[in-house]
Amino acid sequence: MPENIPLSERAVMAAVRPYRRLVTGLDAAGRSTIVSDAPCPHVQVIADTPTFAMTDFWRHEEVPVDNAGTPEDGLSGRAEISPPANGSVLRIVEFPPDADWDTDGGERRNRMFHSTASLDYALVLDGAIWSVLDADERELTAGDVLVQRGTRHRWSNRSTAPCRVAFVLIGGTAL
Repeated sequence: MPENIPLSERAVMAAVRPYRRLVTGLDAAGRSTIVSDAPCPHVQVIADTPTFAMTDFWRHEEVPVDNAGTPEDGLSGRAEISPPANGSVLRIVEFPPDADWDTDGGERRNRMFHSTASLDYALVLDGAIWSVLDADERELTAGDVLVQRGTRHRWSNRSTAPCRVAFVLIGGTAL
């Protein structure tokens, strides 16, 4: 577990799947190479639930991205749900079954409704999850992709197993 994560958060994150992050760059001779190969250190618990977490892999502030120099992942401190206005974020969220965290009669679940000022590509890696909107909801399973266009939404894992979803959030507007 990375040294920069407080001890209080290390224990609760132990149940969450760690992800290996490899980053490319140039060596001293100007040849492409892997400059970093390590567990991604940017893991954050959601809704105070040890098995509900997101891992942010990379964030940049604007496009076009300047890839010159030492790789900088753009991540420090607590992660923000929305990407930078002119940038993007790559993250994976591990959603536990709703029954593991939605235990207060729906109050916490209702607080999870949100909009992000972004265009999001959501790819279900494994498991099943419901995309819940104001007037509609649909189940997505492994391999399904949802294009989330800044609308109010929340996620619901109605199964008994975790679901992992990869997200690319691109700065935009909320509807």
